[in-house]
Amino acid sequence: MPHISRNHLFALLLGVTLACDEGPSGVSTGNLLIAVSGLPAGSPADLVVTGPGSYSQSVASTQTLTGLTPGSYTITANNVTVAAATYSGSPASQTVAVGGSTATATIFYSPPVGSLRVTINGLGTSTDAAVTITGPNGYSQSIAATQTVTGLTPGTYTVAAQDVVATGGTPHTPSPATQDVTVAATGTAAAAVTYSPPNSGALNLRIAGLYLTQSAQTLDGSVPLVKDRNGYLRVFAVANRTNTEIPTVRIRIYNNSNAVVASVLVPAPRVSVPTSVDESSLSNSWNTAVDGMLIQPGFRIEAEVDSAGLIAESDENDNLLAPPAPVVRTVPALDVTFVPIVQSNGLTGNVSNANKDAFLASVQKMHPIAAVNSAVHAPYTTTTADTLQAQNANSAWGTILQEIEALRVAESSSRYYYGVAKVSYTSGVAGVAYVSNGFGERASLGWDYLPTGAAVAAHELGHNWGRNHAPCGGPGGVDGGFPYPDGRIGVYGMDVGAASLKPATTSDIMGYCDPKWIGAYTYSAVMNYLISPPPAPMISASSQAVQPSLLVWGHIRNGVMVLEPALQVMTRPSLPSRPGPFTLEAKADDGSPLFRLSFTPSEIADAPGGGQSFVFAVPLAAAQASRLASLRLAGQGREVMRTRSPAAALSPRFSVAGNAEPAQVRRAAGGKVRIRWDAGVYPMVMVRDPQSGEILSFARGGSVEIAGGNGEVDLVLSDGVRSSVKRVSVTP
Repeated sequence: MPHISRNHLFALLLGVTLACDEGPSGVSTGNLLIAVSGLPAGSPADLVVTGPGSYSQSVASTQTLTGLTPGSYTITANNVTVAAATYSGSPASQTVAVGGSTATATIFYSPPVGSLRVTINGLGTSTDAAVTITGPNGYSQSIAATQTVTGLTPGTYTVAAQDVVATGGTPHTPSPATQDVTVAATGTAAAAVTYSPPNSGALNLRIAGLYLTQSAQTLDGSVPLVKDRNGYLRVFAVANRTNTEIPTVRIRIYNNSNAVVASVLVPAPRVSVPTSVDESSLSNSWNTAVDGMLIQPGFRIEAEVDSAGLIAESDENDNLLAPPAPVVRTVPALDVTFVPIVQSNGLTGNVSNANKDAFLASVQKMHPIAAVNSAVHAPYTTTTADTLQAQNANSAWGTILQEIEALRVAESSSRYYYGVAKVSYTSGVAGVAYVSNGFGERASLGWDYLPTGAAVAAHELGHNWGRNHAPCGGPGGVDGGFPYPDGRIGVYGMDVGAASLKPATTSDIMGYCDPKWIGAYTYSAVMNYLISPPPAPMISASSQAVQPSLLVWGHIRNGVMVLEPALQVMTRPSLPSRPGPFTLEAKADDGSPLFRLSFTPSEIADAPGGGQSFVFAVPLAAAQASRLASLRLAGQGREVMRTRSPAAALSPRFSVAGNAEPAQVRRAAGGKVRIRWDAGVYPMVMVRDPQSGEILSFARGGSVEIAGGNGEVDLVLSDGVRSSVKRVSVTP
């Protein structure tokens, strides 16, 4: 409660006293407007208004009640019957405060509505039913599959079904052909239609379709295949009537020279041949695994039911299906470097050569990738004072993600850097990533819990591959082009290694719902990204080489811009690929410009509070770097600057705790190395292993303890704008 002085309190009390004396009698009255709608013309409402002093008044239509004593009034809306239809008022009851003016209460009458669920059986998953629902007031709607129809006026509805021809050519007859269903004002009525094929006549078998899936596939096999990746073949044989036949299916695989490279005889999966294509169970198709060595450009598949002619049929000429060769694409190997994150609270991400492949399990099962090259980086120590929180209230997830991207850029790596962190909670933020917008950002961060950490990695890497969220579970940054409003995969998925079918209702890996798999939409988009990633900035071939560059980086959160200390590094340039609303300018001592970048910051997905950041490596020769005096970040009407520290001598010696002495680099407990420096002069020190070249920390605050470390470390000291490099021996 805010502080109020005695004089202020007296004035407030006086004001209240005066405000109550509005007329000669000292008592005011109020009005209440009752607004009624929704009833048929001429039909009265049934409302009761009660209030102070045992006030009670019936109201039948829109009306203003006047001269009311100030206080609370309750308006109760009773049901009204008009021509056998019951109308309900909404809200059924409401309370309104009436004072010295006109208050308003609104009541809307509507007839109660019900629902009708129509269940359709017998057509498999690829054939549309022909069902029409008709009812009161000229209602008519056609449905093609099991569906719940809502918002129905109570009454009798007729469900009529027509004959259809299932995929594969088999006619199916509905039962019952017509039925009446009573839909009540509440609840859900039910009706069922079962389609059946003929049960007599000459038998005929044929192949209605086939497809090869590697994770996600459509019935027509339109999703391209990945070269060298294992697949799973499903062949859909159908019959023209009910039967008890158990035919085999012969599979032949041809290479691009039309030579048979594999032939497999697949036994029947059940004791009858289906009469329609049904993907919902593996027992409805003839299945076999296909080695990735056979999945090459130009290969094709043939399937023949009862190839030996053991079953008498009316037509032996339609048993073979030989579709055109599927599209096969070459997807580059996925190069991933896992970075164990060491936080200020001592928690260290548990990733090593022994378990790194477990973090990629879901990536390899779901995403269109044939080969993975994984490695583990030396532990990276972050000195941000904030630790990773379940709801990211301190934005630590975004801070550490930005450091991982800076790590990758400074190390001149084209690999994906995936930070692995240990957290102190089991429910909350599990990972964050950049949604690639053209810079080619390749950094993401996830927790180290397994096996859930594998699904997190598959989700976060999906963001690096340009994917926004599927609309399930309430995420931000939803993909407006996602084909299913509930975020489902929409096709039947397949875990090829486990021969496990994933229902089409499974949630897409890019959403927040469980269980997860990947749909054809996400799978195809990721494949396109991996094959043709965003183009690199238009710079000369010579600028692609490792060279002296200035690492400039920062972020924008909640409207606040932060420009991190710049660091001079040897790396490949990394520049914006297109202009944007933000600019970054560097100027020399004499005010002359050294460079100017126009860019759009990168979006961070999955971190509550969001945020944007940027990391660039700008080519800058030593002579130019020696003249650098200021950096200015500007955009959206705001700006922030960094200027070089006047106290920075930028010599091989620098102060520690105010004393002119070399940096203190000493061995600490647990095999760590403790580094101390004057943070007032050098707000950031980049610590690097001189043997491996790996960056061990972007250290702030004047002190850091890094994991490992050999006999020496390289220190790149930044005064915010300029840098100097010092190799320091580790002392006991």
